[in-house]
Amino acid sequence: MPPSSLEDRVRESCAQAVAAENEAELRIVLPRLQAAIPDRIRYLRAIAVEAIPEAFGRDSNATD
Repeated sequence: MPPSSLEDRVRESCAQAVAAENEAELRIVLPRLQAAIPDRIRYLRAIAVEAIPEAFGRDSNATD
């Protein structure tokens, strides 16, 4: 069963990469990790856009 969240996908793929016993196993895991990381970055950026202005007491939709 595949991991349910982006964070889980990245974490599981990292663990599999570390546990890989040979290059063939690593070649299977690394593309999944490379695909999961940009997805996770986009997710975290979306959260930051909402959270950072609130942390500084500003509305995220307001212009300076």
